[in-house]
Amino acid sequence: MTTIIINDKSTGAKKMIEFLKTQSYVTIVEERIPSASLMKSINEAKTRKVTRTKNTSDLLEKLKS
Repeated sequence: MTTIIINDKSTGAKKMIEFLKTQSYVTIVEERIPSASLMKSINEAKTRKVTRTKNTSDLLEKLKS
C-alpha cells in the first residue's frame, strides 16, 4: 500500500482526485480537519480549562452569572 497526500486546493489537484476516483484499484480516504474553534475547545478540555459543575442546576447558575 502507498499513501499519497494531495492538497486539494488547486484545480489540478481536484482534477487528479476525480480521475483517481474512477480507477477501480484506488481507494480515496479523505481526512477531515477540525475547525480552529473545535481544536481550541479540545485543547481546553485536555488541559482542564473548562467550567466544572456538579449537576445541571449548578451549570445553569454558572452560565447565568
